[in-house]
Amino acid sequence: MNKFIDFIITQKCNQNCTYCSQSKQQQKKKNHATKETIKAFFDFIETLDKDFEITITGGEALLHPNFFEIIEKLANYNFKINLISNFSFNLETYQKIFSITKENLNKLDISLHLDEIKDFSAILMKLEQFLKSKPKYISTTILIPIFKLDQIKEEKIKKINLIAEKYNTNIDFQHIRILNKFIKYNKVEEKYFSKKEKIEKSYAHYCSAGSKSAVIYEDGSVYRCYSSRFLIKNYLGNIKDKNFKLYNNLKVCTQKYCTCPKPKQYNQILPKKNYLKAFRNVFINYINMPLLVLKNKDIIKNKLEQFIKIN
Repeated sequence: MNKFIDFIITQKCNQNCTYCSQSKQQQKKKNHATKETIKAFFDFIETLDKDFEITITGGEALLHPNFFEIIEKLANYNFKINLISNFSFNLETYQKIFSITKENLNKLDISLHLDEIKDFSAILMKLEQFLKSKPKYISTTILIPIFKLDQIKEEKIKKINLIAEKYNTNIDFQHIRILNKFIKYNKVEEKYFSKKEKIEKSYAHYCSAGSKSAVIYEDGSVYRCYSSRFLIKNYLGNIKDKNFKLYNNLKVCTQKYCTCPKPKQYNQILPKKNYLKAFRNVFINYINMPLLVLKNKDIIKNKLEQFIKIN
């Protein structure tokens, strides 16, 4: 069973995707993790086993003013490092990442948002140069969100696929989710997802999220997974609290579907179920919902505006 920590070091992004899973387009406050939060993060990971993988993400993680300091210090801790970037920076920037992290960099995934690419030919050229020159020990997956495809976008996907095949690189076509639910696809879009990739039910299943993995936001708040930010039972606390720690045991999932791919990818969702615990946790979540809505009213408003806009 694999272990991972995702650290969202910034909510800022230099792209403006209407379908952004974190509703960046609507958010008024787009903050970086502070020095206090970053220090708390490193204090926390000192308590972890070295078999945890650490993913640094955002927003666009490279926009954080201390990005290179963070990955350099992380590399010195000898954790496996995963990075995600929208590939909007020049090749020299990515080469600098390679030189700083060396063999501690396990993965650098590229997220290509077709609506945001202004010069597609230049991106294709940069992509080929990147895949040709990157160290062989670094794994790369090209992430392509599928949203309102037309013939032009499909032609672009074919060209990206040719380069990916040439350099033996995987492409992951990503489901778009709004308000923690996947949007409906038409037949053209649906063909990019195989039956094997369909989202499975997770309700009442035991899951190691929260004990073997967690998501840390830029303010230091920690949740079991990306799907659980508005569920009180899945809030773990804040890394700036000196007594913060992960769960010691498995917890049941209260979501109907797991809308984050990582627990499934890391084999964290177990076949074993407990409907009684799941029902109890749903009830606790329900009675705490007014407080959570009040606490996250701006985020909820942003997501509702986004939902209305793309539909």
